Amino acid sequence: MSHRYRILLAALSGLLFAISIIFIVLPFSFVAFVPLLIAINKLNLKKALFTGFISGVSTGLFTSFWMLESLSSFAGMPTAISVYLFAVLLIGLMMTLGTLILYPFMNSRLPIIAKSIGIASIWTLFEFSICNLVPGSFWFHPNLYKGVLKSGLLLQVAVFGGGLLISFFCAWINALLALFLLDKRKQSLIWLIVVLGSYIGLCYTAKLAYPLNTSPETAKVALINANHPLHMQWNESTGDQVVREMLQLNKEAYATQSQLQIWTESIVPWSFRKDDDLVLEILKNPEHHKTGHIIGLLTDHSTDNFYNSAYYIEDINGPVQRYDKQYPLMYSEAPVTLFSIPLFSSPGFNIIPGRQDIIFNTLAGKAGITICNEALVDKVFYQLPAKGAEFLVVISNDGWIANSYLLQQHFYSSRLHAVESRRDLLINSNLGYSGAFNGMGQELVKAKEEAGFVRTVSISKNKQLTFYSKNYYFFLYVYLLFTVLLLTILFIQKKQKKAI
Repeated sequence: MSHRYRILLAALSGLLFAISIIFIVLPFSFVAFVPLLIAINKLNLKKALFTGFISGVSTGLFTSFWMLESLSSFAGMPTAISVYLFAVLLIGLMMTLGTLILYPFMNSRLPIIAKSIGIASIWTLFEFSICNLVPGSFWFHPNLYKGVLKSGLLLQVAVFGGGLLISFFCAWINALLALFLLDKRKQSLIWLIVVLGSYIGLCYTAKLAYPLNTSPETAKVALINANHPLHMQWNESTGDQVVREMLQLNKEAYATQSQLQIWTESIVPWSFRKDDDLVLEILKNPEHHKTGHIIGLLTDHSTDNFYNSAYYIEDINGPVQRYDKQYPLMYSEAPVTLFSIPLFSSPGFNIIPGRQDIIFNTLAGKAGITICNEALVDKVFYQLPAKGAEFLVVISNDGWIANSYLLQQHFYSSRLHAVESRRDLLINSNLGYSGAFNGMGQELVKAKEEAGFVRTVSISKNKQLTFYSKNYYFFLYVYLLFTVLLLTILFIQKKQKKAI
């Protein structure tokens, strides 16, 4: 096989991976790495790393394209192009590292099943490491499971091992398919069929082990979405009109007699005060039934530093509960780092990370709350059910990615967390997708509109803990054990070969 042909295979692999991420196309998660694995087979390490870089660049050219529009509206097209190219370079380097860790297994003398398990295990650990290294930059997360997010069945295995267990099976199937295409052996095909069948069987097992919650405890919730334009100017001529529109939506939500009203992230560009006129107006209840409110607002920390907060309030004279976002977005909220991209041109706006998970005790039940990009941070979600959350809430402002595929990815990533925890989940995103999923991942409500709206949904409360919620690290230890054991075998084989 010529090196030029291998380069084309690597570029194809990157394209397939990009399609699986952008369009959430199910089959592509199971074949995206096949061309790359074939390309690095029996190739010297230096050339293999270059093919990995080409694969990453191919992915980045498509998955980072949204930056051109988003950044140009803030900092101009020249800056947007520079940042876009830098992001593509970083993804290329990331996939170079990914290829480096896959290379020893793909070019080993291990049996087919051991070789494929090694590839799947080390790739899953790689995903975990990148996602935890840059939790606030989800556009750099190389998750194979993203292509599976629309499959109601194939998501079910997440109750055992979260999204990473899905990625493990995707990588395992990719490896077996690549090995079969290379050696055309019946044994490779049999293992491929067995693993694919085991994955589907485990998904059905998950549905039986953790069936849909049929608890009679339900609650009615109203989602209030004002859909504020991203570049809206708050001044004397526009502010009053915007507030009137928000209060009209609030009135419509009260008329539904919901137990809980959920607003989006940072509904106004000022910090929370208990005596704030807007807050006081929101809490005036013309329907005279008791209602709780989750409201996204900033919280003062110091002159240039704030908390991105969610507040729960029932009565202005009662207690106020508050959650501060723990993983600021490495795009506009956090200081610039290698993996972050500066968006706001005005200096002195930093979000201080919160320190702990918070469970809101609401009239609708115990709510596990997260904000914006935390919907794509696994370690935020897995602890919430164990801490007492009976349902989950995501509030967000997706205006900065309003014309990109990330809106869909944000919405369906929330679906994954509903499945892995068997908790109904509500998501309300300014200029994004708002709605709800039940604990099986079934879509209860989905809305995306340009004008403000109110949507109501009935949710069930669940106290049962899934295997994943109780044993988050179990499968990570399994992947690590497989990787260390197989690398040890490779090391011994290499020493024996040198001794001959």
